[in-house]
Amino acid sequence: MPSAAPPLVPDVILGTSGRCVEDMTEEKRMRSIAQVLIVGTVCLFSTQALAQGTPGQTRTPDASAQQLRRDLEIMKEQMRQMQEKIQQQEEAIEKLSPPATPPVATPVPAPPTADDREQLKQEVREEVMRDLQPRLSAATKTFPSQFNPAIALVIDTDFSYRQHEGNNFDLRSAELDLSASVDPFARGYAVFSGSSDNGFSVEEAAIVTTSLPYNLTVKGGRFFADFGRLSKFHDHDLPFVNRPGVLDRFVDGESQANGFEVSYLLPIEQYVNLTAGMYNKIGAENERVSNSVPRNLGQFTYLGRAATFISLSDAHSIDIGATLAYTPRVKIDQNQERYLAGIDITYRYVPLSQAGYRGLVWGTEILVNSENRPIGGFPTDPTAAPLTDFKRNNAWGAYTYLEARLSRRFYPGFLFDYAQALDSGVGDSKSYSPYLTFWPSEFQRLRLQYTYLSQPGIPQVPAYANQVFLQWTAILGSHAHGFRDR
Repeated sequence: MPSAAPPLVPDVILGTSGRCVEDMTEEKRMRSIAQVLIVGTVCLFSTQALAQGTPGQTRTPDASAQQLRRDLEIMKEQMRQMQEKIQQQEEAIEKLSPPATPPVATPVPAPPTADDREQLKQEVREEVMRDLQPRLSAATKTFPSQFNPAIALVIDTDFSYRQHEGNNFDLRSAELDLSASVDPFARGYAVFSGSSDNGFSVEEAAIVTTSLPYNLTVKGGRFFADFGRLSKFHDHDLPFVNRPGVLDRFVDGESQANGFEVSYLLPIEQYVNLTAGMYNKIGAENERVSNSVPRNLGQFTYLGRAATFISLSDAHSIDIGATLAYTPRVKIDQNQERYLAGIDITYRYVPLSQAGYRGLVWGTEILVNSENRPIGGFPTDPTAAPLTDFKRNNAWGAYTYLEARLSRRFYPGFLFDYAQALDSGVGDSKSYSPYLTFWPSEFQRLRLQYTYLSQPGIPQVPAYANQVFLQWTAILGSHAHGFRDR
């Protein structure tokens, strides 16, 4: 029978001076020693039991079984004693160990201040710019051709049939358009035009600012003044073949002007654009004033315009504009003032569920002219004596058109035009024009139009006429000018 097990743990906990346990490492060491002793004791008794049951022993089977049971009982008792001692050692260690520190509550971070948010935004911007800088440098790399202007050639021709006059092929215009940025602060553009009737001319050549503060834009040179809706469109940009008679009569063709304009976009939620201009005259065919003759400030033409855009819904919108052109003194009209005012409204329907080239456009413009006119009109003979009898005459006119965009290729429409004569005693003019536009591509357009014209009859031109036009327009090169949306 084995001897009693030695003490499991040396007495190192208490000393004569009453010192405490050195640290938690001693606790781990004592537990390891206890585990080793338990395992050793079990192995020792197991070896003795096997030795006692080997062959050569003279004991009987009953005596061997009884001895084995007594050995197991002794082992159980010793294991119980060792567990009690380990329990006592653990209790003593827990009493001498310092109390556990309660967990510290993690403070809730305070919300960031406005300065912190701005600093974070700035850091994010700087990080994004560092990532984009190489790409921006590659995208803005300068090439020799980068400073070349965008160039386009617009060819507009037609075949016309006019009752009482005959048939003809017309080169309406061949326009050479140039456009480019001057520097970061301005851009420039020019339009040179040649036609069968007017020869070669500079239709536009202007400089436009691009970086002025306070939503301001300044334009100077020769350009189309911001009068009305369609008067500032080139002939080939119109939604029909010919310019409405009221624009030819009141504005004298395209609103070409030499001067300058200032535009101001109001800093409000609603889109409102204000324009003010000062010009020698308005109208490419306006013969009241000459661009080459100097004048005082009272003989310039001054313009004011306000325009806004109203979104009725995602698919419906309206453009509204009001314009006033005022000339204090017109020399040919006995230095009397002239007023030309207009209101234009354009309704658009563009269904979002379909392609952007489908929809409906309805445009209307009303003009009123007030000026001194010679009784009986100006003579056609330049050698005639100067006129002395003048009378102020007020006249008005309007046009309205409706264009349906049925598909990408076909745009049928109808135009009605009405204009009073500028001179008293002369009849009014009316025209009715259904038309059909076919787009083979965005760079080419064909248009067929019929016009029934009713006008004051004179011996050279009868009062009624039927007219048919087949227009063919194409663009070569960059869209420096191109077709404009009406």
